[in-house]
Amino acid sequence: MSGMGSGGGKGQGIGRGGQGRGRMGGSGLGPDGECRCPNCGSTMPHQIGVPCNQQTCPKCGSKMTRP
Repeated sequence: MSGMGSGGGKGQGIGRGGQGRGRMGGSGLGPDGECRCPNCGSTMPHQIGVPCNQQTCPKCGSKMTRP
């Protein structure tokens, strides 16, 4: 027994242009961009730190998504 072990780790890369891999295999879309309503197509600027799906459409009240 040598006392040496082997480990398998996962590294994280840095995305370009504000994009990269997020936690749990999701993708980080960066701080800029817009949120879009899947119901009526209305758009609004993305607010840093606030996910689009936590905002409601100002026209129809649906949850916004990130295109």
